[in-house]
Amino acid sequence: MRIAIIGAGIAGLSAAQTLRSADVEVTVYDKGRGPGGRTVSKRTDHGSIDLGAPYFTAREADFRDQVARWAHAGVIEPWSITPVVLPERQPARDQARLVAVPRMSALAKHMADGLNVHVGVQVSEINRELTGWVLRERHGETLGEFDAVLLTAPAPQAQSLLAEPCPGLAAQVAQARMQPCWAVGLVLERPLNVDFAAGFPSRGPLSWVAHAGSRPQRAQWPDIWVLHASAAWSEANIEWAADQVASELTEAFADLLRETPAVTQAIAHRWRFARTREPLAAPAGFLEHEDLYCAGDWVTDGRVEGAWQSGRAAAMRLLTRLDDSR
Repeated sequence: MRIAIIGAGIAGLSAAQTLRSADVEVTVYDKGRGPGGRTVSKRTDHGSIDLGAPYFTAREADFRDQVARWAHAGVIEPWSITPVVLPERQPARDQARLVAVPRMSALAKHMADGLNVHVGVQVSEINRELTGWVLRERHGETLGEFDAVLLTAPAPQAQSLLAEPCPGLAAQVAQARMQPCWAVGLVLERPLNVDFAAGFPSRGPLSWVAHAGSRPQRAQWPDIWVLHASAAWSEANIEWAADQVASELTEAFADLLRETPAVTQAIAHRWRFARTREPLAAPAGFLEHEDLYCAGDWVTDGRVEGAWQSGRAAAMRLLTRLDDSR
């Protein structure tokens, strides 16, 4: 059985690992420069900066077991801080927050090891033909023929790919609502005089601020802070130029601190599909129609853990169907 997975984020890699462990042929395609989805790190002149998912948590037993294996492999560590609500300085919810080391993209790199992953490939068409599902990239080149396809891309991208070959499944996917996020990495000339390492602003355009050096195995110099804009602000200003976004969010950060940071460089990154406002909460953890499947955090609960569980559940369903067909 030949399986194609579109999207090399946590869900896609989780599915691919599950299938590979059962000796099923699987090929993963991702349009990015590397695997990881929203856990990738931005390469800069100052090293890699984590501008995507700031951390993740582990609640269910199966994912906690997986986290223990990642920790044993040396690719994740706890981030031992308690963020505060700003500017009130009230502590946020106490929970174990986890990060990949030495950068967030290290987790996806670890998961992708040994898998057949093709990056820089944008799948633009899925067609059902007599021999199976045929995938084509954006220039029209055929990527291959497959017995089943698993989509783990963000919901709007999955919906677009499914619109023609499977409108019913596309309609289900359309019910998941995703929101954008502008992120900015601020490289500072000198450290800030603050008494917190991360926080959730309660007003203004920012929703998250964090000191990059407070994370385990991160460089302490230069001093770098990461800012995330709120979903509402990001959506309202999604087409702004990156330098304009960096300027506005830096000013908001200064207002929050009541201190003007000495910025030497500001690096802005736009995530068009960063957060899941309305995940589908699919009971099975995935969607399916015949030989097409959808998995991702937007199918479950919007979290990294949900993405991992969704990808694994879809892969296990594929394996069950394979066993039934023998």
